[in-house]
Amino acid sequence: MKDTLLVVLSDLHSGSNYALFLDRAWKGLNENTHTPTSNQQKIRAQFLKYAAEVKAARKNKAVKIIINGDAIDGDHHNSGDVCTLNELEQADIHIELMSEFQKLIGWQRGDEIYYTRGTQTHTHNMEDYIGREMNAVPAGDFYCHELLKLKVNGKSAWFVHHGPGAGAGANEGNSLRNWLKVIYYDALKDKSEIPDIVITGHVHTPTYTPFGWRNGLEFHLMHGIILPSWQLKTRYAHMVAPVSKNKIGGVMVEVKADGTITIPVFSCMDTQ
Repeated sequence: MKDTLLVVLSDLHSGSNYALFLDRAWKGLNENTHTPTSNQQKIRAQFLKYAAEVKAARKNKAVKIIINGDAIDGDHHNSGDVCTLNELEQADIHIELMSEFQKLIGWQRGDEIYYTRGTQTHTHNMEDYIGREMNAVPAGDFYCHELLKLKVNGKSAWFVHHGPGAGAGANEGNSLRNWLKVIYYDALKDKSEIPDIVITGHVHTPTYTPFGWRNGLEFHLMHGIILPSWQLKTRYAHMVAPVSKNKIGGVMVEVKADGTITIPVFSCMDTQ
């Protein structure tokens, strides 16, 4: 066993004019062009900062990258706020970005990358294509996991795109904690394994909430995480959540060789 760093990104929404983009002018098959906006350049600065933090943190550790859904944007709300409506072109933009990320963090033999399936109307089946092109760890015949369950140094880590909301104000974290309780009690009823880490995305709001449980006088923690995204608020998001703050970034969680799980480290850019 070896100290392992879980490097988790969600909601990259590649192809969106509000999301992380390439460090160059892009030209598509139908003469579509896009030059990164000033906001996309700020997101890229956070992308480079996060990659540098991962590179520093990964010293003498194995790395598992998990892209936890919504790798591309599609045209979910028919807004046209994308550089191309061609999902294959969006997928290739994402592949270029993640290949760059691997180089930036010092990708090594034995490191692994995984993809989970995002929102159908965003991605359709493109995450399977992306996973294949990225040489991701497959899920049977596919390269994208509906619910990814990893065993890491004896601990169980689950990754799924859709989960609870984060809540707000005094209620922040309550829905995530209640969701962990549901997972815990369902596991008791089914006599199945209780996960140690559960990570979700979709709502673009970074949140961490542990849930403590015990077996006799043996106490345990289930770590619940909601990930930030790599996309600024779109016009649709401004409509449904006009005053909510939006943060851009990723998270790292270390699972040491002895099974100790560290408190997650978020790397986020505050956009307001």
